[in-house]
Amino acid sequence: MNIQTTRRPTPARQNSPLAGGLILVLLLCLVAASFFCVWVFLQRMERLYAHQIYPRVYALGVPIGGMTTTEATRALESVAAQLDTGILILTDGDQRWSFAWSQAGLRVDAKAMAEEAYRFGRDGGIEGQLSVWLHHADTPLRFTYNAEAGRTVLEKVATEASTPPVDPTIRLENGQVVIAPGKPGRVMNVSQTLVALTTAKAGLHRVEVPLTFEIVHPVEPDTADITAQAEALLTRSITLTAYDVLTDQTLTWALTREMLATWLRLTPGPDGKPVVDANLYAIRDSLVALAEALGDGRGFRYDEAAQQVFQTFDAGGGTVTLYLTHPQRTYSVQSGDTLTSLSAKFGMPTGLVAEVNPGIDYNRLSVGQEIIIPSQDVLVPYMPVPGKRVVVNIDEQRMRVYENGIMIYDWPVSTGIATSPTNRGVFQAIQKHDSAYASQWDLRMPYFITIYPAGGSVDNGIHELPILSSGQRLWAGTLGRPASYGCIILGIPEAETLYNWIDIGVIVVVE
Repeated sequence: MNIQTTRRPTPARQNSPLAGGLILVLLLCLVAASFFCVWVFLQRMERLYAHQIYPRVYALGVPIGGMTTTEATRALESVAAQLDTGILILTDGDQRWSFAWSQAGLRVDAKAMAEEAYRFGRDGGIEGQLSVWLHHADTPLRFTYNAEAGRTVLEKVATEASTPPVDPTIRLENGQVVIAPGKPGRVMNVSQTLVALTTAKAGLHRVEVPLTFEIVHPVEPDTADITAQAEALLTRSITLTAYDVLTDQTLTWALTREMLATWLRLTPGPDGKPVVDANLYAIRDSLVALAEALGDGRGFRYDEAAQQVFQTFDAGGGTVTLYLTHPQRTYSVQSGDTLTSLSAKFGMPTGLVAEVNPGIDYNRLSVGQEIIIPSQDVLVPYMPVPGKRVVVNIDEQRMRVYENGIMIYDWPVSTGIATSPTNRGVFQAIQKHDSAYASQWDLRMPYFITIYPAGGSVDNGIHELPILSSGQRLWAGTLGRPASYGCIILGIPEAETLYNWIDIGVIVVVE
């Protein structure tokens, strides 16, 4: 017979509510006790370090915990003195500029760092206080700066880093005026960058500060109005002329509409609106291009010439006469050359050749030796006077005076003797004196017209028969044959006539 037994289930044991509550109370007491202990600890430490920097605080790598701000300042100043070799790096993308701290006016502010170190743990409540005790704190670098030195450095960088806006430009396309839009630029904000110097993140020997900029927008002109102004200016006509004293040739350029268009720029008008005007530097560039096409190193006095052209263009157009310059030359000595033959070959006084070649023995010139020949501009410094010209022929001992291509005088003269010859070349009336005195020979020379420097303090020129201190006329009766020490001698009435007729700048050719 099968007997089955049935086991009664054991009832589940239930937690006592009293026990759970007791555990919760114990946990709360434990937390409260912990907070109380922490609070007591912090209060004690706060009283203990009331006038001192909390422990575990560092500055410049120096542990300054437990020090007063005065003590910390002294400790940091001794370290800061060794950091004067630090580098300030100003950055703008990939561009970098480096300066010594002292050059930029930067200096570590030990007092500010000590005061900031003292504030660690005292700001931010209990959490801030605990952070000091649980972790060490590094005081960031703080700086003072000399505003004048800092601004000087930043303004220097600003000239390189700033880019001005590109204003709209004017050009010709198929003969028509076209206004091309401008591009924005930027300018460095020096004041904001100065402020950034004192708050920048830094290492012990390195401060890196990004530059701050402001965008500068180009002008936005009324296209129709600007086009009309440009067209009006391009109707003006400019013709340039220049006289080449060495070739006795007058050069002429009639400037094209295309060249004039390259001069046009937008400038602020009286009411602030942009207007079209000629640009002086663009004019100068055009003159350089014209001179390069001439060859032989010839050119213009570019600044003077550009101003002349600008003024003529601004006045409505016309013809501008420019001074044509000639370069200094280098000559390679050939067989048989002497100082005298070189002077005759280049029309340059021997004294001037000797002055620009110091140390050369002209009695022992060697083939291939290089000699510098001064620029013709030394002999013709003034703009040549048009329509007037004096020609002296040494072989004939005659002077011929021309006005507007017509000979108006033909006089006998006496030029220099063989041992003190008159230089041949292209010269110019450069000075006039009613009466000049030659101390070397004790001579008075009436109606003296200087035509070239002979070297040193000696000038050669044209003058009346000279007068000795005794009152005697020297070389009287010798006109028509060489007699002087280099000057060109005229008769008594002729010298006064020439003196009154000639102007400074008149070309004098001695051939």
